[in-house]
Amino acid sequence: MDAFDHLDLSGEVNPYPSSAVAQIADAGSTSVTIPTVAVRRAVNAMDSYLSAVRARPQTPSGQVLAIVGDYGTGKTHLASYLIRHAATSLGGAVQSVHLNAPPDTFASLYRAFADKLAERRELVHERVRSLYAEILADELRVSSATAPVAEQLRAGTIDPVALVEMFGLMESAFLRQLRERLREVTDNAEFSQALTLLLRGGFEDAVWEWFSGAVPSDVLRERGITEAITSSETTALQAMGVFALLIGHGDHPFVMVIDELDQLLTAAGLRADEAIDAFKEMLRVFAASNTFLILAGLPDLLGSLRRDVRDRITEHITMSTLTAAEVQDYVLNRQGGRLEPFTEQTIAQIVDLTSGVPRQVISLCHRLWRRAHDQRSLVTPPMVRQTAREIYDAGNAQNVRAEIRQVLVGAGYDTYVPDHFLDSGPDSRVDYWVPVASNDVGCAILLSEPLLDDTDIAAVERRCRSIRAHRDCELLLVALEPPPARYRQRLREAVGREPLTYHPRSFVDQFALEFKAMASRLEERYPQDGPLAAVAPHLTRLDRRQSATQHLLTVLTGSLEELRGRNDQQLAAIYRELHDIQRGLSTTGGERRGHVAVVATLPAPVVTLFDAAFTAVDLLTPARELLRRAFQEDEGGRGARQSVRARMRTSEVHAATGVTALLTSLIEAFGHAVVEWYRSIDQPPGSGLTARHRERLDTICRVFDVVYEYLPLYQLRSLQGMVGYTVPDRQQQEAEDLLGDFSSRVRTELLVALTPVEG
Repeated sequence: MDAFDHLDLSGEVNPYPSSAVAQIADAGSTSVTIPTVAVRRAVNAMDSYLSAVRARPQTPSGQVLAIVGDYGTGKTHLASYLIRHAATSLGGAVQSVHLNAPPDTFASLYRAFADKLAERRELVHERVRSLYAEILADELRVSSATAPVAEQLRAGTIDPVALVEMFGLMESAFLRQLRERLREVTDNAEFSQALTLLLRGGFEDAVWEWFSGAVPSDVLRERGITEAITSSETTALQAMGVFALLIGHGDHPFVMVIDELDQLLTAAGLRADEAIDAFKEMLRVFAASNTFLILAGLPDLLGSLRRDVRDRITEHITMSTLTAAEVQDYVLNRQGGRLEPFTEQTIAQIVDLTSGVPRQVISLCHRLWRRAHDQRSLVTPPMVRQTAREIYDAGNAQNVRAEIRQVLVGAGYDTYVPDHFLDSGPDSRVDYWVPVASNDVGCAILLSEPLLDDTDIAAVERRCRSIRAHRDCELLLVALEPPPARYRQRLREAVGREPLTYHPRSFVDQFALEFKAMASRLEERYPQDGPLAAVAPHLTRLDRRQSATQHLLTVLTGSLEELRGRNDQQLAAIYRELHDIQRGLSTTGGERRGHVAVVATLPAPVVTLFDAAFTAVDLLTPARELLRRAFQEDEGGRGARQSVRARMRTSEVHAATGVTALLTSLIEAFGHAVVEWYRSIDQPPGSGLTARHRERLDTICRVFDVVYEYLPLYQLRSLQGMVGYTVPDRQQQEAEDLLGDFSSRVRTELLVALTPVEG
């Protein structure tokens, strides 16, 4: 009997997430954590921290944990899991902040932190009041008459500011003590002064504006606060340490995550000693507080830090790949204890093809489950190979070629030849041939097809033998996805070096370093002869520098044009918002405009979710903006018209446009269904939210998920190519994550809005 004969799979939702990118903010109950060695070590570190905070709240118990690993190995997921674990252990009594480090400066990192902090004003005020209450309690407990009041202050049942006013105590003396206490904590007079001003009426807005990174207002300058927090790397990092000490004061656990720290540390200008010294001091402050700081990044994160900075990190954890047994446990967990449609053999094959990288495992399981569901069959080994090949073929080949060209032209090697055959044989083809020095030698760059089995590896080996038989050259193999671990030794022997795996964020830099090293070796092996030999290298370098400069100017011009285009979009968005506000003020109903009007009667958080969903569709498909620019008369308009003419006639763009229309219609139809469901609540009057209502809502959400599952969203990247710039990876991923989990978020917000709050 067929394995699915006993199941009614109509409308069944794929148990595997469409996007395997973790998000701290959405650390929901649907996520599954596989207890690998790295996870267990991290949990032990967190448990040790929580135990110390509860047992000795007045003794600093801070820890700095570094989580390193390659792309897709689960760093962000582990950080998310640690936050959930801490919240569960303490019944929710834990504060947490997650930051994505920008590829910029520590001042930019602080601004991101300040945005998160602004959402927790009351928390900061409460911590300052708590310190103030401790000072008052120390003064009042010396007398038996006021000792009970001191205990109430420490317990937080009495407002210290109100107490000082009520009993006419010397406010200035106590505030001075508070400033000194804060000065001991922060070692910065301006921070202690600003925090103290939060207790005095009329200063709150000015102080929080300064906290945001703005220059101090006149009212703050009069009180000794003269510089913006973001005026230097040092003050920005000091400020983060200050708030960590404040939020984690006493028995209040505070978990902070700085994700993708490696891209901040490697950004231009951040290797200055002042910045790294300030970062070292920040780590010291965090460790000396009651804060659990998590630093996450690529494997070279720790190597980019000085030894004295690494010594501030209390524990290092390297993410490991998954074993077949761990993936099988994951499958059983996701499928409610059922292994079908997978088998032990196909799970082992999945682990082999993905090298056990969690993100790739989950992505492949998602596709395979859907294919088995459609074919009403088990997952077979040929199905695994075919699906993996489709995923990799639909990857980043176009981006790889564009970035290779960028590096070659920028380095002055614009004489490269794409798709070059060294002889008449098909195995002698190289994707890029770059002549270097003389005697017809050069660098050969190969782009690999998906390397999934022995046949694929043998094809690479044949190409390498054929190329070496005809030319003395330097070979480099670029792989779109990491090859299975069992093939890496064969590839190293065939190519002569490690394959270079494509990663969007780091490929350009890595490829530039590899190519420079290869070209330099060839130039040393084949020095030029003749009367100009002595000056030839200098002339060559000058020529390359000139080419690189011209290329840089071209890139800069394109960047400025892109920046102008984005500014135009932002300005247009502001105009639209102002127009909507004006329309809202001029009409009695405050009618919402655009697609969101469909759901205007739903609770505000749900309306916000739909607004974000339509915004995500616009982000993923920016063709409307290109068409708008095509009607302009400036240089940007001419460029837009050229892009439209070049791409509009292609079938890829037509298909992507159809997907966009379907996606928009799906969200609108889902909105209509949710509105109708919402109207049915409390019908008949007094019935409230019933089990039948919940079941109907689940059905509506399930229909959305099933339809969304079959939309080929990967085609939307064709529209991005037509516009002329690519959406940043993180924004792209956030948009896809929102849409992939959209119905679940809508359901949660609706149930929260309809659930009465107990007294």
